[in-house]
Amino acid sequence: MKNTHQSPLFRLAPMLIIVFATLAVYLPILHHNFQIFWDDAMYVTQNEAAKGLSLAHVLTAFTTNYAGNFAPVHIISYMLDYSIWGSNPKGYFLSNIIIHIMNGILLYRLLANMNWHKPAALLSVFIFLLHPVQVESVAWISERKNLLAMFFSLLSFTSYIEARKHEKVYVSKAYWISLACFILALLSKSVAVIMPCIFMLYDICTIQQSSWRKTLQDKAPFLVAATAMAWITIQYQAHGDIPGVGGGRVGYHGGSALVTGLTMLTVLPQYLKLLFWPTGLSAVYDPVLRVHLDSAVLLGGTICALLACIGIFLFLRSRDLFFWYAVFFIGLLPVSQIIPLTTLMNDRYLYFPMLGAAPLLGRLIISSKLPRQAAIPMAATITAILVLLTSARIKVWQNDLTLWTDTADKAPKHPVALYGKAQALQNAGNLDAALPLYLDVLKVAPRHADTLLHLAALYKAKNLPLQSRQYLLKLASYYPNFAQAFLDLGMNYYETGELEESKRNLERALVLQPNSIQALKYLGIICLRTRQFHDAERHLSLALSQNPADAVTAYNLACVKAQQGKPEEAILYLSKAVNHGFSSPDAIETDQDLDPIRSSPGFQELLHSLRK
Repeated sequence: MKNTHQSPLFRLAPMLIIVFATLAVYLPILHHNFQIFWDDAMYVTQNEAAKGLSLAHVLTAFTTNYAGNFAPVHIISYMLDYSIWGSNPKGYFLSNIIIHIMNGILLYRLLANMNWHKPAALLSVFIFLLHPVQVESVAWISERKNLLAMFFSLLSFTSYIEARKHEKVYVSKAYWISLACFILALLSKSVAVIMPCIFMLYDICTIQQSSWRKTLQDKAPFLVAATAMAWITIQYQAHGDIPGVGGGRVGYHGGSALVTGLTMLTVLPQYLKLLFWPTGLSAVYDPVLRVHLDSAVLLGGTICALLACIGIFLFLRSRDLFFWYAVFFIGLLPVSQIIPLTTLMNDRYLYFPMLGAAPLLGRLIISSKLPRQAAIPMAATITAILVLLTSARIKVWQNDLTLWTDTADKAPKHPVALYGKAQALQNAGNLDAALPLYLDVLKVAPRHADTLLHLAALYKAKNLPLQSRQYLLKLASYYPNFAQAFLDLGMNYYETGELEESKRNLERALVLQPNSIQALKYLGIICLRTRQFHDAERHLSLALSQNPADAVTAYNLACVKAQQGKPEEAILYLSKAVNHGFSSPDAIETDQDLDPIRSSPGFQELLHSLRK
């Protein structure tokens, strides 16, 4: 009689269940939109390097700072998406879902290779995949770096375990595969630096009589790679005070390491609450800064001491449970504010800690000794609860407005929450509703750069340039190295005809951002209008070399050439302008800057063709 337990279908059944269950829960995000004002524009929609796979784009990914992150594999994944889907967000969301599912399958295979009881392994994977705190990493396209880093980290971990079966790990192919996958994980997101610690923990918990020297020798290449990534990340995040440059690293919250440390003692219990009672999830949390010992800090310290005692107990009594228990806390290390980050707490910060928490909970809930009659209903009940909570959370991430309305309701005094809702309303065209929210942000955070920038844009949309200018002046004063502030201020002065002030600010923007097409273009136009033809030619030529299809730049360069007495070149640039969409024969016919070439046959022929 054939043993069904050995059949391919039986072995594949858990993976199929994982795939279909996760798809059933997460497929609704295929109808969601980009989170334009929360990194999706920077990473995807306005990122030229993400628009197709090419050598030039790959080089850009390896040399560009994206909000303080060095994550070229993350950017390359968007190139692949664009090559398949173009700008359709469905494809990007589908990629996120697939990677998340693959992470679940890899975790299941990892547990199966550790001889876990199937119900416990399957429940562990469901907790990992379907827990509501994971929604942020899956339903937010920009947070794919979390998914990719986990994918390559799990591949690295699996290969490392295989390599440990050899007496000399260095001669094992699996060892070098593990190292390669670890490097790819680091190039996806720097949070993967924790993996060498997890590898050492695995050795301690599973390998008998393993010396510290041998353990450290085996990890040396991993530690070198992790140290290099940590250094690169710190360098990339060294300019967190410059808007637009990015940088998750800032000064200690509350101005001191003590305040940050006391506050984090109260954040840990909140994370534990989210694990066991995942309600009230938010894109932004607003923990109260703790400047001295109070009841919340004492409670947090007591919980930490209790958790340490539990860890010691598990280490002495059950190394296999201690391993997963410790992985949870190792996963929290990169976001524990040892190196200060902009935000104290986020759902996405739990994606890596869940690698430890999910197997620990799955094993505790369904032990290998529990009868199947009890294990299956218990697992089904827990999974059903997670599905309901996750499905509700997924709906919140539908678009900018749904996300930030929910966030502002839960953190009504947090400047990022208020700003997020304001910019979503502004994007929807509801300027009057956005305005008071922006003003509320400035009451709490007067130097909030994005709010100042968007307030200026809001008043510009209302055709109120002087009201717009006051916020741009503040922005330029607060952030003297922020190119966009000077660019927008230069354009503001240009619109009101104050050309000297416009030129001064555009020149400052060009110093800060030498390849700014807009700064070059309008500096060229101003120089043309003030009869500085040599400078006008230089600026406009540089602008056109970067954007050859810009009809306005080509037209103004034609005017410069006409004034310089170069009719052939003027006609050439005028033809380019027309070919790229400049279609105003009246402007061409009356523009005095074109008078020197007006009688030339080429000009008349071009004007005639345009009027047809």
